[in-house]
Formats: sequence, structure tokens, C-alpha cells
Amino acid sequence: MIDPSTCANANQLARASGFVTALGHFAGDSKVNYFRGSRSVSDQALSALGGSSPAVLALANSRYLFTACPARECGGSAAAVILNEYGQIEALGFSSYHCDTACDDFRHLDFYVRKDGDNEALIAALKAWGTGDPLKSTMWRPEADQGIESRMDVHTLP
Repeated sequence: MIDPSTCANANQLARASGFVTALGHFAGDSKVNYFRGSRSVSDQALSALGGSSPAVLALANSRYLFTACPARECGGSAAAVILNEYGQIEALGFSSYHCDTACDDFRHLDFYVRKDGDNEALIAALKAWGTGDPLKSTMWRPEADQGIESRMDVHTLP
């Protein structure tokens, strides 16, 4: 069991015993093109959560938001994960340029939640992270955010 209150940032969370397994169970094995082409959702998340990371953010209802960007690749690319007080993953978010053989010119936000979760609050927290100044300040091209509201996708997991 992961105790999120003992992890100061996403780097520590990514190294916490049981986190990689929990992430795989939450996200499943579908392949996506966020930071690199055709990698599993959990692999994409781990590639970012081990990178540059601010301190964990305590949310309402005993939840914790961990965020990080891929090592040497911030520029608006990042991942976020929300855990409850028991260390269970409740939501996962990506800010990326949907990279396969090439990357899109515009930034996308992709959020993953469970079909039976308290999704309104989770999605609101991920949207605030994805559109907030701390993440936007890492972008090399601010114009890549034009129309981002139309590039926010919520993926519901079983």
C-alpha cells in the first residue's frame, strides 16, 4: 500500500513500493502516443513522473496531486496523478503534443478516471493543473495552447 503523505513529490511516488504495479492496474495496457509513439498509458506516465517534479499538492477530501514532466522535455509536456489518502490511484492526466513519429503543433490534455469515481472533482483538479500557470510557464511556444479547450479528452476506465 502506498502512503502518499510520505512522498514529497512525483519522483518519490514513482519509486514507492507498489506504485508501478498500481499504475498498471489502473491504466491497463492500451497503447497511446503522448510523449513517445505506441507506449502503454502507464509507461507514458512513468516516463514523466520520474522527471522534474514540484512538491505534492494536497487537494480537498484527502487527495494528493503529484505532477512531473519528462526529464529534459518539459516544454508543456507533463503527467499528473491523483491518489486518495489510502494510496489508491483515482485519476491520471497527461499534457502532451501527441507524439508518434512526429509531434502535433498543439498541446493536448488527456485525463483518465474510473467510471464509478467522483469524477467531477477529479477532472476539475486535472483541468486546473493542465491549464494552470505553473505548467503553462514551461511551454516553449505559448501559441500551442490556442483552442486547448477543444483538445481536452476524458477517458473513462472500467
